[in-house]
Amino acid sequence: MIPVRILVMTTILILSGGCLIQKKPKVAVPAPPVASIPAVSIPPPEPLSSPEPQEITPPAATPPVAVKPTPVPSTPTRPRPTPPVAPAPQTPLALGAILTPDQRKQLDDSYQSDLRQANSVLGRLNGRVLTPEQSDSVNRARTFIRQAGQYHDRDLATAAELVRRAKVLTQDLADALK
Repeated sequence: MIPVRILVMTTILILSGGCLIQKKPKVAVPAPPVASIPAVSIPPPEPLSSPEPQEITPPAATPPVAVKPTPVPSTPTRPRPTPPVAPAPQTPLALGAILTPDQRKQLDDSYQSDLRQANSVLGRLNGRVLTPEQSDSVNRARTFIRQAGQYHDRDLATAAELVRRAKVLTQDLADALK
């Protein structure tokens, strides 16, 4: 027996697929007539006159500065390899919302509870023969759990939501297999 949610979602996706593929033909609209614009004559630009070169003399108070020419290397130089740099310790970025300690504890409790339930159902489904749709749901639930583990330390709200989705998927599977 297929859960009602999956059946409804599949039906909606099948029925709405045609609208995404078909495009309305474009109707050619004739361009408005272009009014003729009278030609305007532009006089050629006048040649630029270059100013006479002026000699710049340094003030008498400053002594002349001697500039040493840099020697040109006789052989081409290669760039020196940079020494390996030890990676800096990674600190997780705080991408999620700022949570109070009570909110964080509540989210973590929810995360742990949903994770236990989802893993419990997945453990019971191990070794059973599943339809392709059910196998797909199992794989999606496992992906949600894996992603939630990656987000747990840096964005607890996202991790809790991912695990909640995995729990819902596994509960639907368990209900369908009863």
